[in-house]
Amino acid sequence: MGRRLSSSATRKTLRTVRVAGFTITEGVHFAGSSLPWHSHDVPTMCFVLQGSFTEISAGESLACTPATLKLMPAGERHCDRFDRGNARGLLIEADPAQLTTLRPYTAVLDERLAFHGGLTAAIARRLYGEFRAGDEAAPLAIEGLLLELLAAAARGNGAKAAAGDPPWLREARDRIHVSPAGRLSLSHLAEVVGVHPATLARSFRQRFGCSVGTYVRRLRIERAAERLGGTDLALAEIALAAGFSDQSHFCNVFRQLTGMSPSAYRRALRAG
Repeated sequence: MGRRLSSSATRKTLRTVRVAGFTITEGVHFAGSSLPWHSHDVPTMCFVLQGSFTEISAGESLACTPATLKLMPAGERHCDRFDRGNARGLLIEADPAQLTTLRPYTAVLDERLAFHGGLTAAIARRLYGEFRAGDEAAPLAIEGLLLELLAAAARGNGAKAAAGDPPWLREARDRIHVSPAGRLSLSHLAEVVGVHPATLARSFRQRFGCSVGTYVRRLRIERAAERLGGTDLALAEIALAAGFSDQSHFCNVFRQLTGMSPSAYRRALRAG
């Protein structure tokens, strides 16, 4: 088993909750401390609430900043340097039995991944809110949000082109990513990549788990969420840049996909 490095001189555990086969711990690592090379017996997710730190794994360095969600497979060796001040975050550890129950949906936990902002951060923020609430309904809400978080991470990872994808499907996906805010139609996209619209619709859903329209809508919200966290642009400007007809439509879709308004999302990021 990977070593539990929790010296009171370097780290403080604030609260731990166990829900539906997951253990969630809020903790603080103090400035100037470090975790030497170690690993975990089980897959983990870490969401950065406040502060920043550097993680090194597999020869790569990752800057973990507020709203970063990182996934680490079981047994993956890594080390952390808290050289940017105190860092506070949520550590989510998955019980092996629960992983077996939820397969194949938890396959994303077998990969080393990192997401910055976007839908994963919005869901993780909501999860943290329920974690802090701690009332009778919180465990049920947390369980649902954990599954949402896994689904969002899986979709984000699955959006990457796979070697076995047909070239025309990779091209369709790439064209969407180049200009998600543009005017896109299934028939035009199918014509450009050289297949029948029904073939594109069916294959796209099988590969990415949603329709082309839903994929575009999620991508627009991802781009908008990045601007909310990284700029001071007005909501109307962000809505227009993301491809929405008006601010009201943008706010409604953002709330449907993230569970919070754009303004609340921006405040939550900055509060962290």
